[in-house]
Parts: sequence; C-alpha cells; structure tokens
Amino acid sequence: MLLALAQCYCHAKAGREGTAADFLADFRDLLTAAASADGEARVRAVEDLRRAEHESGGLLALDRHGRDSNIIYQVRLRPAGEPWLFQRLGQLAPATRRRELAAWFGTRAVPTAAPHPGWQAWLLDLSERAAAGKSVLPFERDDPAFNAELLRVAAAVLTWPEESLIRYASAVICGDSKRLQTLEARLLSALRAISGDSNASLESFRILQSPRRVLLHGPLMLELPGGTLDLGLLGGPAAISATDLAAATAIRCAGRACLTVENESVFHELAKRNPGILLVHTSFPGAATRHLLRHLPATLPCHHFGDTDPAGFDILRDLREKTRRSFQPLGMQFRPDPTAPPLTASERNTLHRLLAAPTMADVHAELQAMLDHGTKGAFEQESLGHAGLHRITACFQLQP
Repeated sequence: MLLALAQCYCHAKAGREGTAADFLADFRDLLTAAASADGEARVRAVEDLRRAEHESGGLLALDRHGRDSNIIYQVRLRPAGEPWLFQRLGQLAPATRRRELAAWFGTRAVPTAAPHPGWQAWLLDLSERAAAGKSVLPFERDDPAFNAELLRVAAAVLTWPEESLIRYASAVICGDSKRLQTLEARLLSALRAISGDSNASLESFRILQSPRRVLLHGPLMLELPGGTLDLGLLGGPAAISATDLAAATAIRCAGRACLTVENESVFHELAKRNPGILLVHTSFPGAATRHLLRHLPATLPCHHFGDTDPAGFDILRDLREKTRRSFQPLGMQFRPDPTAPPLTASERNTLHRLLAAPTMADVHAELQAMLDHGTKGAFEQESLGHAGLHRITACFQLQP
C-alpha cells in the first residue's frame, strides 16, 4: 500500500512540485492501485497502513469515519512526510530527484564548453524548472541515460562541421544511422530553444534529409570554373546540386520561359514532350531551387503548374515570395468534382490566409470558388491526362 501511495504522490502535483499542504489520497483508489480491493489482500493492506501510521509519528494519518473508526476514507501524508515515506521504501524522494536533476543541468551550463551562445542560458533555465518541478521537456524527469544522450547529441548537431545526409551524421554522432530520426522531435525542440529560432531544422545545422539539388530539364547553361555545362544537350532530366549552382559564375537559359511543376510524375511527362522551355520540378522550393530561380535571367517569363488544392496554391505563393519573381499560374483553374471530399478546417484556414495575401490577388477567383464549393474539386495535376498536358505544352510551342 505504501508503494501505491508513493506512486500516486509522484504523479500528483505535490510530488512533481512539492507542497506546503497535506497530500490526500482516496483510500478506495489506493486499494485498487495496490490490487488489494478485496479479501485477504485488503486485510493485509489495512494492517500495513495502520502500522505505518503508528511508526510515522504523525507524518502519515488515516482519516476515519466519525462514527466508525474502522472505516478509512482517505490517507493523509503531511508535507514533512515525503522523506519518511520514500526512505522507508528505499527510494529517492521527489524533492531529492528534483535537486539532483537541477544540479545536473546546472553543472553542464559551462560557458567555456558551450557549443552555441544560447547553450548556457538554456541549461540554466532547465535547471530552474527542474528545481521548481516544472516540465523539463524535451528531457525526462527520471531517465538520466536518455537525458545524457540527448544533451550530447544536441551539442554534436550544433557543431556539425559540414553538410551531410542525416543517415551519415546519425551514424557518426550516435553510432546508429537511424537514431537521429528517432530523436528528431525532441532534438528540434532543444535546438529551437537554444538558437531562439522557432523554425530551426536539422538543415539549419547542415544535416540534410536529402541532398540539396534541383531536378530540371531544358536549355540551361552553367558557366563553371572548368567550362560550360550545357544541360540542353541532355535528352532526359538532370539533378544539379546546390554546390554546382553556387559555383556557377553565370546561369543562362535559351528557352522561351521557365515552368515549375509541382508533381514529379507530371514533370517527367512534360520533359518527354520536350517543349523547349526550362522545366523545374518543385513543391515548396528548397535552397537549390531558390538559388536557380533567383539567378535566371530577369527577363525570362516564369510560370507555375501545380495542383489546384489549397496546398498547390500555397506553393505558388511561396515561389513568388521566396524568389521575388512574378510566377504566373498555368493550368490551375478550379475544377468542380461532386465526388471530392469536403475541405478540412486546416484547408479552409489555408484558403483564408491565401485570400488575405497581397501576392495572391490574381487568383482570388479560384480560391473563392474552392471555398464556395466546399471541396478541392479535381485538383491533381495527373487528372488532366494527356489532353491537359498537351494544352500546357501548346502554350509555349505557339509562342514566336
């Protein structure tokens, strides 16, 4: 019974933060927690509690019914009874664990060993929170091994020296190629608190989920230190790394226009038709894609062909705002579909946000039509089929 009482105490606010008031536990709930609600087990449980009450010197009290002292309705632990209870059970008292955890954080807040300027303040804040019994997420209150691992991994990520894929970095840092992905949610919470950047990701610290590259097709030429790379000579798409794009002293395009395409399957179908323009596969543009688009000739017309759901139009907004180019939507008219499921609350919120965005004024009619119909309609690019893709390529082939 005392073990059940200790467990209830640890999970209560009194155990987490400490208290100046008595801790009260319902007697029947304790019996259930101790699997002693009936029969001989109940008799032994009552005997154990009465013996503990006597031995505690008033630190533990059994509140009894006023007319029948044999009826116990709650167990009362005085504020000073915490150390007595846990010492009797051979366990560390919650107050002791709070002090030890606070000291653990505090001793690691060493300025000379800090891997980031925000390191010391972060750990000192955690130390204060631990001492007060507050949440110490992303750490655990009672898992020293995990806490030590997370702190070590956070320091290693903060000082990771060069761009690497996550599996490689994980193997080097953790000795396990998948461990960083397992720790990612906790790790990002730590990294954002340390850096003060609520949008920080592993990529912010040079650890990439996938290579920084852009998939493209068409008449693009890169002037590199070793010569000119003419991608227009290739029959199929090519993936160009951010490193090569950054190394280019000039980026030239001999095509009539640039067309960004959201879905990779549609991108490859358009590439097969070779419309004589620069095709770039992208959803929300990554670093390599943004670099390429910003360095294309300023006079090159840019279009975007995407899905016509809220996310597809949000990609158009992101392209315009991130590259500062006037991307024109192509083939992005709302197409009603009576079988389409209703918009979710999140999708409606996205539409309202897009309607309020100054950069999206030209597509208000499509966005409003989606809201009015209450569905995304037939939104996937693939649903346009061969005829739809022919209309897309014809837009450029008819240009002089």
